[in-house]
Parts: sequence; C-alpha cells; structure tokens
Amino acid sequence: MTIDPLRWVRQDIRDIVPYQAKVYPEGVKVDANENPFPWPQRYVERLQQELAFYPFTRYPDGEAKELCQALSEYTGRNAAEILVSNGSDEAIQLVLLTFGGPGLATVVSNPTFVMYSMATRFMGGTVIDVPLIEEGNTFRLDVQGLLAAAAREEARVIIICNPNNPTGNCFAEEDILAVVRGTDKIVIVDEAYYEFAGKSLMGRLDEFPNMVIMRTFSKAFGLAGLRVGYTVASAEIINEIHKVRQPFNVNAFSQRAATIAIEERTAFEAQVKEVLAERETLCAELGRFAWQIFATDANYIFLRLPGSTKEEPVRRAADIHQGLMDRGVLVRKLGGGPGLDGTLRVTVGRPEENRKLLAALEDLADPSTGGWR
Repeated sequence: MTIDPLRWVRQDIRDIVPYQAKVYPEGVKVDANENPFPWPQRYVERLQQELAFYPFTRYPDGEAKELCQALSEYTGRNAAEILVSNGSDEAIQLVLLTFGGPGLATVVSNPTFVMYSMATRFMGGTVIDVPLIEEGNTFRLDVQGLLAAAAREEARVIIICNPNNPTGNCFAEEDILAVVRGTDKIVIVDEAYYEFAGKSLMGRLDEFPNMVIMRTFSKAFGLAGLRVGYTVASAEIINEIHKVRQPFNVNAFSQRAATIAIEERTAFEAQVKEVLAERETLCAELGRFAWQIFATDANYIFLRLPGSTKEEPVRRAADIHQGLMDRGVLVRKLGGGPGLDGTLRVTVGRPEENRKLLAALEDLADPSTGGWR
C-alpha cells in the first residue's frame, strides 16, 4: 500500500500560498517595516540588570498581568480590556477563532495586510473583498461597500488597517466610524503603526461595543524578534477571546521586555521622530525616479511603477527588486492582489541605509530616458 499523508491535508489549506518573509542579514533590509535602530542603551541596561535573575524556569503568566497593567497606563484602558498575544498575527487568529470559522466571512479592504485573508482561510472561512478607492496619491475606504458586505449573513468580522499596510495612509476617522456605527458585526481597527501616525480610535472604544483595536511592539518599539502584540476591546469581548488563547502564548522574556519598553518609551519615541524625519527626506529623494509615490503616515513608502501595458509595471518592479538585491538592498516586492501589480514597498531605514538604497537606485536608473535600465 502506498501511503500519501498529504492527501489528508484540507484542500483549502493546500491551495494557500505561504507567507514569505525573507531573512537578509548581509545587506540593507528595508522590506519589513521594522524599527531600523538598535535598542536604546538605557533599555539594554535595564534588560541586562532585571532579567539576569528572572525565574525563567517557571511558566510565564498566561494572562500577562504585569504587561497588561503597563499597557493600561499607556493606552488609558482598563487592564481587563487588554489581551497580550504572540505578535499581531496571533491576535488576528484569536479574534477569528472567536468570531469566525467555517461558513463565515471576514470583510477586508484590499490592498491591505495579507494575513487577514490568510488567517480567515486557516479557520475555514471566506473573504469578502471591498477594494479601496484610489484618489490621486492616496486611498480611502468604500464605506457603503463595506457596510453592504457587513450586512451579508455570513459576514462576522470587518478589518480595517490604519495606517494601512502596504499603502501607508490613514483613513478618515469619520469613514472608519461610519463603518463601526453602521453594523453590529465586529470591526477590528489594526493600529500596528499607531506610534508613527499619532492617530488612534482608542479613546472611542466606550462608544462602540463592537470595535476592537490591535497594536504591536514589532514596529516602533523594535521588538519584532520577540513577538508581542495586544488587543484592546470591551472586557466582555476580551474574556471570550481568552477562551481560545493558548495557556502560555507569550513567553516570560518577551512579556518583561515589552513592559520595560513601555517604561522606557521616551527613548523609543525619539527613534520614531528620527524615522519620521528620515521619511520626509527619503520621499523627496525617491521623487527623482520614475514611479508614483503615495502619501504615507507610517514608516514605509508605497511605490507604483508606470507602464504602457498591464505587464510592463510588473516586469519593471521585478527587475528593480532583483537589481536592488544584487546591490545588497532588500525592499518588498508586492503583487498578486488588487491594486498591487507593479508596486514596491520601502521601509524607512537609518540614514546610512537610505543612502545605500538611493545609490543602488541611481545605479539602476536610466538618465537618458528618465526610466530604468
């Protein structure tokens, strides 16, 4: 008998293309929207002092009470309204485990973070896509389209990324709230890049019992390698999500490191200011090249290549992506989804990294045509 265990894999899982995250330690890595700066010295010193004698032989606090208390002070919400997760990716899965599943649907506005759709499919659910409306160099929500999708019987969760990944822009607050007001379904507002944008709906949670806010320590706080995220909602919703959470989902080191990061956040806030200053310089410099630059409120820049045919921008984006790799620079090549063909996403790096990126682009540019070699 020939044994083929793969025949028992769910067909919807077999059809999924896995998320690709490149490891690129030898070059300039500006593809993953991370904080490009090393940890502040004061933060490192506290980690070394406090963690040397930490009881790592014991299981971590499953409810992360110490970190939730620190987050309560940071967000202005009660600790009972906060759930800590293994990055935002786990938070997305936990909410969809709680409210989604087979036969149920998640509503998203593409282009947006691909893990919303992937996590939905992991749960056996379906995705209802309501494309963003492109206006000049930015995007806005199709509010009526989102509400029509939310009204469908199978819809359970609507996810809005703000600022949006990969486009970088914040949506109008009145548009987001119009969606929240117009449905009784669960509306997630993913504020992963809140610290760069400075805009949040955290203060409006009491008005909308169906709104859930997600954030992460992977971006502004520079803890991408430690995987810490958190979800804020009514205590009732948080209690339900706790039921599907793994008992020890966030390790003790990550919990303590995130708590200290909040306590030492002034140093991280200074890094955010540096990133924002570099973003303005980089946007201006990128304007010298032949592509469309979209407005951004985050720590990355969304670019679209021009072309006279549908295929030409896709080829150009692939050529530039590979050309930069050949010159030691990694950016994010997008594509394969609504509005993403022929696009790139560039994370704002340290000044020296941005200079290397620009030098590589100069080498790829064709000054005789104003395009690309």
